[in-house]
Amino acid sequence: MKRIMICWIGNTDLQASEGEDVGVGPIAQALEKREFEEVFFITDYEAARVKPYLNWIKERAPTPHQLFYRQLSSPTHFGEIYEIAASICQEALDQYGDQTELTFHLSPGTPAMAAVWIILAKTRFPAELIESSRAHGVQTASVPFDISAEFLPTLLQKPDAELRSLSEEKPTESANFGDIIYRSPVIARVVEKSKRAAVRNIPVLFEGESGTGKELFARAIHESSPRKEGPFITVNCGAIPPGLAESELFGHKKNAFTDARTDRKGHFEEANKGTIFLDEIGELPKEI
Repeated sequence: MKRIMICWIGNTDLQASEGEDVGVGPIAQALEKREFEEVFFITDYEAARVKPYLNWIKERAPTPHQLFYRQLSSPTHFGEIYEIAASICQEALDQYGDQTELTFHLSPGTPAMAAVWIILAKTRFPAELIESSRAHGVQTASVPFDISAEFLPTLLQKPDAELRSLSEEKPTESANFGDIIYRSPVIARVVEKSKRAAVRNIPVLFEGESGTGKELFARAIHESSPRKEGPFITVNCGAIPPGLAESELFGHKKNAFTDARTDRKGHFEEANKGTIFLDEIGELPKEI
């Protein structure tokens, strides 16, 4: 298990390295009290302030680190902060695998940054949350997920109204996926379901006769998902010879069988970080 702390570099941390009377700053405090194999620093401050800080922090706590410069239009822009923080979390997992143990430091940076760490820790990237202060030292921050329960009734009023509208077969104006043209309230509900699926990393099964737009919906989900920058790979499972299905889907090494003259990536590897659409999946051999 590799323990990695991820945090923004805050102004108090920089001031501490510059000799201001602010203590050692929350990051140094955490690194002096907790053990981590590595730290991922994120910053939008200018290099002229950050580089001296890195030299300073290395003298106090020689924990290996990686630095990620990311530009923000505002230190309170939730959308930008979320995208940046999530991408750095994914970078850590890509480098070290699923056995990585993440810790998010809430104290450095703005309240918006702390709020995003809480959201990520309770949803996409389970992580320990810590906070530090001059008065109380370094502590694990206890933020129960159930804390959101008291806010849910208000939060869900609009979605509930939309669901009631759909159940009455009244298509909403927003129910469209660009290239999907329809008038039917039934398809309006399918589009809404697809939109909800698009924001999640989950498998989706489409059932329908030929020509009903299964691939059109699959592509729309891909293009509306966090994976939209990755590839969209379509595989016609009905056209794969039964004996080659495993090789086609999962790849093979050179000389793995008689006609394997080179290494070959499988469709799943080609679709990594994107989406794979298995058309006519029912045509695959049962063992596959």
